[in-house]
Amino acid sequence: MNAPEHQSAQEHTTPGATSAIEAILLVSSRPVSLSSILSATALPEPEVQEAIEELKERYAPGTSGIVFREVAGGFQLATNPICADVLERFRKEARPAPLSGAAYEVLACVLYLGPLTRGAINEVRGVNSDAVVRNLLDRNLLAEAGREKSRPGAPVLLDLTEDFLLATGAKGRDDFPSLGAVVDPEEIERVRERVRGQGQKISGGGEE
Repeated sequence: MNAPEHQSAQEHTTPGATSAIEAILLVSSRPVSLSSILSATALPEPEVQEAIEELKERYAPGTSGIVFREVAGGFQLATNPICADVLERFRKEARPAPLSGAAYEVLACVLYLGPLTRGAINEVRGVNSDAVVRNLLDRNLLAEAGREKSRPGAPVLLDLTEDFLLATGAKGRDDFPSLGAVVDPEEIERVRERVRGQGQKISGGGEE
């Protein structure tokens, strides 16, 4: 059955200058320069300038929660400053729940012994940590970092993410205390033995 003519026409319609620029600004987290807009839209500058003026009017501070800003040598769509109090309340309500003690334990395992497989994390903690790991993956504090090819099925290895480093203010693992400074050496060896039982090779993870 053929698609309706109006549907086919919509699929092949070229966006107008205003719509195209609006879409570019919506997806950009930083101000977009005029030259970048001209390059992306392949439109003549007078048409782009006209569209910019239309967007300025559409997103006037007195009528919209979003405003059109000309800042840092470019253009940007941003939230209206008059909505600041509302947004602050929303951020507080939408803020994710604090990490649990179990989550901190998993992060510490991966920080000092990682990258680790899920099985190795379970061995280190002595309990099933799958739900905790899933939560940390959802929060982008852990991420897949290859596979342990020496193990049957080549299980996925998990490691810390850039978001974890940003959240802790660290540049890398070297910014954290050494493992020997925070854990008794005998306990470290017991943990290593449990992980070796999983066939997981541990390189030292920052221990001095």
